[in-house]
Formats: sequence, C-alpha cells, structure tokens
Amino acid sequence: MRRLALLALLMLTACGTSDGTVEDLGDRIEADLKAHDGVSAVEVKYTTGMDHQQYLNVTATVPDRAKADEAMEIIRRDYWTGIGRRVDFRVRFTSQAGSEVLTSNDVKFKLGDVVEMERRYGPRSEAGELEPGR
Repeated sequence: MRRLALLALLMLTACGTSDGTVEDLGDRIEADLKAHDGVSAVEVKYTTGMDHQQYLNVTATVPDRAKADEAMEIIRRDYWTGIGRRVDFRVRFTSQAGSEVLTSNDVKFKLGDVVEMERRYGPRSEAGELEPGR
C-alpha cells in the first residue's frame, strides 16, 4: 500500500513539473518592466494547470494609458523573442492610486502581427510553437 501511495505521489510530482523557460520568461518580463521608466509595483506569477497549460499573470502600476501601452509592448517583445511555446497571459495595468484599471488584456499575436514583430525584433525564437492567433 505504501508503495502504491509513493508511486502515485511521484506521478503527481512529475505531472506538476514546469518548463523553466516559461518561468525564465516571467523573470525577464518582470525585470524589463521594473527597469522601464514609470512602471512600478510589478508582479509576475507563473502557474500551470492540470492540462499542462502554462500561465503568466502580469500586474503593474503605471501613471497613464501611454505607459501601459509601452509596458504592453515590452511584454509582447519579450514573449516574441523569449520562447515560441504557447503561454496564456493575463496582463493588468492599474493607476498609481490603484483604483483604476487602465487596461487589462492578454498577449496574442494575430497573423498580421507576425510581419510587424519580425520587422521590429527579428524572427520568432527557435522553439517556434506559436500558432496564428496565439
């Protein structure tokens, strides 16, 4: 019985392991946002679901909508150049008072974005599992 319980625990642990590249991407996004002028109180949380889908939740405080747009472009750039693997994002920017949500969206690349992102930042990273619309 103990062997069965140990085997079940080992299987659950193996299923819960994460891909360090996504965690590294989260660390990179957090560092780049903190280094950007006007962005503060940055928090990036990494989670993985039972279906092995990987999630990054990004929350940051910015002074205005323009800074939120700049910060969103940093996230898109880091995702584009970081990994080709699909990651579900939830990005939220709040005002400095914390009461107003300036923007809240996710990071997806539409087919037309590919040309623009390659022009700006070069080809997609080698992992290359990006699907149109993701």
